[in-house]
Amino acid sequence: MVCCSGRPWRLAVVALFALLLGAALPAGSHANSDVYSALPGDTRILQYGLADFEGDAVKELAVLYTTAGQARLTFFRGESGRWSRWWDDEGVIDGQDGETVRSLEAADTNGDGRDEVLLYYLTKGNAAMKARILMMGDGDGNNPVFDVILEDMTAPPGYPLLGTEGQAVSVTFMKMASGEDDGYRRVYCWDGEAFEVCKEVVWEKP
Repeated sequence: MVCCSGRPWRLAVVALFALLLGAALPAGSHANSDVYSALPGDTRILQYGLADFEGDAVKELAVLYTTAGQARLTFFRGESGRWSRWWDDEGVIDGQDGETVRSLEAADTNGDGRDEVLLYYLTKGNAAMKARILMMGDGDGNNPVFDVILEDMTAPPGYPLLGTEGQAVSVTFMKMASGEDDGYRRVYCWDGEAFEVCKEVVWEKP
């Protein structure tokens, strides 16, 4: 049958998928002209990621970028087929003591059905990697608030392990003993409201 064989049929399927995807998210679904026009002129985008921060099965866009020599984080949400600026960090991602934010990740770290933002920082001298987890807290959908719910580090530089400890959702950090400092394997469990240390093994310094 002419309608269901050959290249025209394949092109029709591709066009249909493109139409469906375009209706779900703004064009490109990444850092496009909507995003650049909303950010400062000297913006240099480091990383972006799609995630469901509200838990409503609709993706938002997190953009990590630098401007005026500082790292900043801005969230966008899709409105009428375009990206609209939704939240700015206002300093909540600033590092301490020479730390520099290097990357971001989105994951449901506490099992509540919403994604959180994990920001990764290299400490001074690149001795360790610090992770800071931001969760959407109190506030309505138009005026969100993102709170820091967990912060710890892994040394040598690495990433925390997301998993479970017993029946609880957990995040695990490991820091090797060195110099005058002991090391540890530290597990944080989500108790329904916050992450609390639920297990820790200390590795004594050599």
